[in-house]
Amino acid sequence: MNPRQQFANDPHRPQYHFTAPQYWLNDPNGLIHWQGVYHLFYQYNPHAAYWGAMHWGHATSTDLVHWHDAPLALAPDMPYDRDGVFSGCAVVHDGRPVMVYTGVNNPHQLPCLAYPEDDTLTTFRKEVANPVIASAPDQLVHDFRDHSIWREGEWWYHILGSGDGVHAVAPLFRSQDLINWEYLGRMIESDDHVNEQLYECPDFFASNGQHVFITSPLPMRRVIWMSGHFDGRTFTPAQRNMVDIGASFYAPQSFTDAHGRRIMIGWCQEQRHDASCRSAGWQGVMTLPRIVALDATGALTFRVAPEVQRLEGRTMVHLHECDGAAAHHALRHVAGDTLVIKATLQAHGDAEASISVRHDPSTGEETRISWDRQRNELRCDMRLSSLNQNTSHDCYVAPLHVHTGDELQLDIYVDRSIIEIYAGEHTVCSLRVYPLGSAQHTTFTARGEVGVRELVVRAMQGSNQ
Repeated sequence: MNPRQQFANDPHRPQYHFTAPQYWLNDPNGLIHWQGVYHLFYQYNPHAAYWGAMHWGHATSTDLVHWHDAPLALAPDMPYDRDGVFSGCAVVHDGRPVMVYTGVNNPHQLPCLAYPEDDTLTTFRKEVANPVIASAPDQLVHDFRDHSIWREGEWWYHILGSGDGVHAVAPLFRSQDLINWEYLGRMIESDDHVNEQLYECPDFFASNGQHVFITSPLPMRRVIWMSGHFDGRTFTPAQRNMVDIGASFYAPQSFTDAHGRRIMIGWCQEQRHDASCRSAGWQGVMTLPRIVALDATGALTFRVAPEVQRLEGRTMVHLHECDGAAAHHALRHVAGDTLVIKATLQAHGDAEASISVRHDPSTGEETRISWDRQRNELRCDMRLSSLNQNTSHDCYVAPLHVHTGDELQLDIYVDRSIIEIYAGEHTVCSLRVYPLGSAQHTTFTARGEVGVRELVVRAMQGSNQ
C-alpha cells in the first residue's frame, strides 16, 4: 500500500501542499531544475514522525506543483556523516549536478559532496575526499552547516551557517572545483547578540542589481531577508525585513529554474503538541513555490508561482464591484477546507475588512485575516482557530508596504492545517491550524467604508502522488 493512503481520513493532512509520504519532514534541500524536471530534496526521518536519523528525501515534478515520491536520495552511511545527512544545496558543475550537504559526525558538521549516477538524480556516490572542508576556520563553533553556493566567473563562492559563540556568522569560501576551498573571511556577521547567535540555512543570490541574504537565525527562529551590496568578500545590508511573519515558516531555500525565475520553498513546522504529531504519523509540510525578487527600492517581493493555478478547480464564488454586505452574503454558501480565495479589496479611512477561514459556527472556531486600512497593517489571528489548547493560538501583526494605499490584493490558500496568506507583494504569513470541529465555512465581515473590486473562491485539487 502507498504509505500516503493511510492518511486519507486525517482532517489535518494537507492535500495540495507537499508533505512527505509519512513520518518527519523538515528543511527543503538541493532544489534544482534539471533536464526539465524539478527536484525537491528535503530533510527526512524515514523511521518515525519526529526529528532524528536525518536522510535526504526526494520528490520530482515536471510542473512544480504535482509531486511524485522518489527513493531516498542520501543516507548517513559513512563515518563522516554517520550522525546525519544535514541540509545543503545543489549546483551544476562541469555540466553535471552536484549535491552539497552537511555530514555530521558529532560534534563535527562539515561540507560534503555527492554526485548523481544518472540524470534521474535517484542514486548517488559520495566524494572520496569528503568532507571537503576539514574543519571550521576563524574560531567558528561546531555549528558549521547548511550551504548556499553561487558562481561568478571561474570561481564558486560558498557560504555556510555558523557563529563564533557570540555573533552569527556566514563564512565565505571560494573554489574552482568544489573540492579545494579557500577561506575568504566573514561575509557577514550579526551585531544582535541576543536574537542572532547562529545563521541557520543561509541563502544568497543576486536580484535587480543588488544581492539578497536570507537566513533563519537562532535563537530568533524566524526568517529574515537583507538586501544590499556584495563586493566579492563582504555583504553590506541596506534593508531587512521578515520573509514570512508566521512562526511556522522556517529554513526556506531558493533556486533559479530554467526560466530564470528565483523560486523559494520553505518548511512549515507543526504548531501543535509533538505527541499529536507522533500519533498522527507525520510532521511537516512545504509551502507553495514562491517567486522572489527585489523591487526597484530594494525590498523583497513574493508571488505564488503561476503553476499553482493548475491546481484550481471549480469556481465557488466570483463577484465584481460589490460592497462588504454582498461579499458576506456570497461567502455564506462556501464550504470547504481546500480553497483559494483571491480578493481585491478597497477601503477608506478607518475601515477594516476581514476574511475568516476554517470557521465552524457551532464551536466558534475560526482563523481571521484582517486588513486595517488606517493602521495599514495585516492581522492574522489564530486565537480562535482551535478549541484544542495544545495548538498555537498566536496573533501575527505586520505593517503593510508603504504603497498599499486604499487597495489591497489579498490571496489566501487554505489547505486543511496550513494557510498561506499573501497581502500585496511584500507581506506573507503562513499558519498551521487544527480545528476540532468540521470548520468548513468562510465568512467576510467589514467595518466602515469597504468595497470589493473582485472576489474569487475556487476549490483546490490534491498534488501529492
